This record gives sequence, structure tokens and C-alpha cells, in this order.
Amino acid sequence: MPAAPDRSEPRADANALHDVVEFLDQGVAVFDADAQLTLANASFRAFYPSLSDVLKPGVPWSIFLREAVNRGVMPPTVSQRLDEMEAGFEANPTLADVVQMPSARRQVYAIKLGQLAGGGFTLTQSLQVDETHEIDAAREAEAVLRKVLEACPASLTMSRVTDGQIIYRSPAATELLGAAKSSFAHFAHAEERADFVTLLLPDASVDNMRLTCLRPDGQEFPAVISARLIDYRGEDVIVANIEDLTAELSVQAELDRQKERLFQSEKLSALGELLAGIAHELNNPLSIIVGNADILQEELENSCFEGRISKLSQAAHRCVRIVRSFLSLARQEPLDLRPVDPAKLIYSAIDAVTTEAKAAGIRISSEHPQKFQLINADEVQLIQVIINLLTNAIHAIRDAKTGGQITIKCDQSDNNLCLTISDDGPGISAEIKNRIFDPLFTTKDIGKGTGVGLAYCHRIIAAHKGRIQLESATGRQGATFSVDLPFSAKP
Repeated sequence: MPAAPDRSEPRADANALHDVVEFLDQGVAVFDADAQLTLANASFRAFYPSLSDVLKPGVPWSIFLREAVNRGVMPPTVSQRLDEMEAGFEANPTLADVVQMPSARRQVYAIKLGQLAGGGFTLTQSLQVDETHEIDAAREAEAVLRKVLEACPASLTMSRVTDGQIIYRSPAATELLGAAKSSFAHFAHAEERADFVTLLLPDASVDNMRLTCLRPDGQEFPAVISARLIDYRGEDVIVANIEDLTAELSVQAELDRQKERLFQSEKLSALGELLAGIAHELNNPLSIIVGNADILQEELENSCFEGRISKLSQAAHRCVRIVRSFLSLARQEPLDLRPVDPAKLIYSAIDAVTTEAKAAGIRISSEHPQKFQLINADEVQLIQVIINLLTNAIHAIRDAKTGGQITIKCDQSDNNLCLTISDDGPGISAEIKNRIFDPLFTTKDIGKGTGVGLAYCHRIIAAHKGRIQLESATGRQGATFSVDLPFSAKP
């Protein structure tokens, strides 16, 4: 008796074929001889996620095409062409044309119909590599990137680590740094470039490193650099952004100056109230001491007490002068602003100190234009400012027994009168420079200075909307005070 045929083998073969088709990267849908769907693998379903309810066994070919068009996943022209191809199988069983279908992602799919030997057909779909499209897309992306870089205000450069050769430089970088072939030319100091590279190499990153760079004309300027180290065509390349700090530091310096002026003004205001009270309390007893000292000096003339009474009178008068200087600093009197010839200020101040300067063997000279633009100023108070500065210079030279020349230079710009008073004395150290305008601060011996003179100068110049500063530096002989005052309109 013959063995019964094993009907499980065809089913096993079918299941194995089903598994193979299911895991193909290419989308495959199988339709039977009645044009009904029997199989759609995972890749095919992934092409049409919106048709998940349609891609089921038994769905007619016509329904698949109609729903693909209605749901926007297949253009009507493609659907029509596929339907024509399926209908043409009877006349031409070997027909196997390919239809291209664009997608919303700017990709192109290749769709192909193939007739099965036992009846029915397959629909295969795969992503078509469009090299022309990829090249065009790459060129478009490159063009966009170049436009962004050309318009970017940042000073961007790409340069090789080894020799500094520039690979790319943005227009902003060319304007700031010039068109040198090597990034070495961007650094004012070779050691700073070496420090920069040393800091960059370990972590391939540097942020906000301060250094000094060069403009195209060779002028140095303060800068900050941030950079990354990348691999470009097999070479280590530095992508860097350099920012010019000139304007930022200038603004910061001006803010610091304004803070310092405000600080000085607040100190003077607080100290002024204290000094005014002290002066008021001392005025009455001092008046009695001075008056009686003068009377005794007249009555006991040619007596053995005359010398002592003279010293008493001199000390009393000195106390009066100190009290008056306190009052002059304490009083916030309004300025008597009038058009003043700057030359008159200089000559009046020099006349007031000439006798003292000659006695110390010191020469005072002045350099200024023949004609000045008038300034709107309080003549009396500005003369006193210049006298204070000249007197300090005389005392510095006399006490140090070095030098012997004081020079007053005056110049004018469009908006300011620029006055400098320089001496060739011992100069002023940096430690003292920071406190030079502090009220009651003095370097003179006890009894020889009150520390009021320069504080007074600072207040008067500030009241004129001007600026006074010490330009002396350690290691430089002498001291120079500069005064900038705004001009008035010509009368």
C-alpha cells in the first residue's frame, strides 16, 4: 500500500517563502489571479503607513490604488499607469516596466509590476538612489552655508595647526585681521599663539582666551579668542572666532571713571559736612587766639617774649588758613561761570607762585597757542586749582632736592581745553596715585600739609564737567597732572 502524500511540505515551503519576503528591505505586495492582495511585507507597509487598514488579505487591487490616491500617498498619474500595466499583462505577459514616484521627502521610489507564473502579480517598491538630486542638494546646502558665513558678523577662520595656513576666512575676519595667508600674522606676540595652541590641544577647545591681535595696518588691539580643533581632510584644523575688545574695554574704562567720580563726589559731600562743622567750632576760639596774639605782639615789641609771641601768632594764623581750606572744600558754592581766556588763568597762577618758585631755584615755563578759544568757567576757582598744582610741584622738587623745572602746556581741540602741568621731581608711586585725590590724604610731614588741595582741585574740575588725572607712572621721572575742560561758544 503506497504511502499517503505529505501535504505539510507545500505549507512549509509557503511559510518559509512568506518569512523570506517579510524581511526583505524591498517593499513587496503579492496579488492573486483575482487581483486580490494576499501578502504585503513590512517594508511595503512602511511605505504606506496611512494604508494600514487597507493592506490586508483579500483587498482588491483597484481598492488599493483608489485609497492610495485618496489618502495622498500616490499621485493619480502613478496609480493610472500601474492600473494600465496590470491590465496589459494579458496581452503582454512579460511586461515589466518601472514607474518612478516622487515622495514628500524629495525622494524617488521605483515601483515595478511582475506577473507570477501561476497567475497573479507582484508589486515591488524601493528607494531609488538619485545621484543628481543628491549632488544638487549638497550644492544647495553648501550655497546656503556659504551665504550664512558670508553674512555672519563673527570673525571666523579655519587654519591648519602645523603651519597656520588659512583654509577659510569670513569677510568679517578679513576686515578685522587682514588677508594674510597664515593665522600666525593675527597674533601680536608669538608666545601668545604658542600658549593658545598648548591650551587648545588637550581638550580640542578654548573659550574666551585674552590676547593681543594685529589689525591689517599692524596696529595692536585687545581681543578674545574661542576655538575648536577639528579633523578636516585628515588634518588638524583650528576653527576660531576672534572678537575685538577695544570698544568693550573703552566702555568699561569709562564706567570705572564715572564710578570713581561718583565715589569721590560722595566722599567729598560726606566729608564736607564734617569739615564745615569742625571749621565752625574752631572759628570762634581761633579768632580769640589770633586777636590776642596780634595784640601781645604789638604791646610786647622788643621784649624778651617777642620771639615766642611771634611763633604763637604764626601758628594761630596757620590754623586759620587750615580752617579756611576746610571751608573751601566743604562749601558746595555755585560756580560763577563766565567766558574766560585760558591764558589769563595760566599767567595769574604763575604770578602767584613765582616768588616761592624762585626761592627754591625752580623755573616755571609755559607753552600754549597765541590765541585761545574762551572757556565758560569760574575764573577765581580755576586759578586756585592751577596754583594748587603748581604749589605741589614746587614742594615736591624742593623737598626731594631733585629737578628744578615745571612746565605748563596748554592745547585745544574742537571741544576741550587740555592743560598739563609737569615737573621733573621725584614722581609719584602707583600706590599713592590711587589715593592722590582722596580728601585729607597727604604724603607731607605732619604740620606741612592738610590733604585738602588736590581734593579741592578734583571737586572744582568735576563741577566744570571736566576731568583731572595723574599721569605719573612708576619708573618715570617727575609727575604730570592733566586737566580737560569743555569750551564755551565764542562770544
